[in-house]
Amino acid sequence: MEPDLPCTNLTRANMTRSKLSVCILMSVMFLAVSCGGGNNQKAPEIPAAMTTINLSIEGMTCTGCENTISSNLEKIPGVKSVTASHTIGNAVIEYEEGKVDTVKIKETVDGLGYKAVKITPVTEGGN
Repeated sequence: MEPDLPCTNLTRANMTRSKLSVCILMSVMFLAVSCGGGNNQKAPEIPAAMTTINLSIEGMTCTGCENTISSNLEKIPGVKSVTASHTIGNAVIEYEEGKVDTVKIKETVDGLGYKAVKITPVTEGGN
């Protein structure tokens, strides 16, 4: 004898409408619970405004100096990129506006044994 399970065999002739309704309702509830039943998407992040400055630096003599300055400035939270040049004697620094203080940038360079001389903003299309 086969057990009578109302939700396992929906094609049986003796399935009543009430049993069918209960099975459909249970299936929908199961899907709603198992799928989370909602929208779990996060709101897109708004990119921060970026600022670019040119920092004149004294004391750089080689690419090792450039790498030291670049790698240490890039550790500051909010600094996106640093391009240092010992031949020109500067570093171009791109950072998130409001997250980075230029005093912190100067202190970092001075703390490495170089001298941060002058900060000038970089406008679009060059300096």
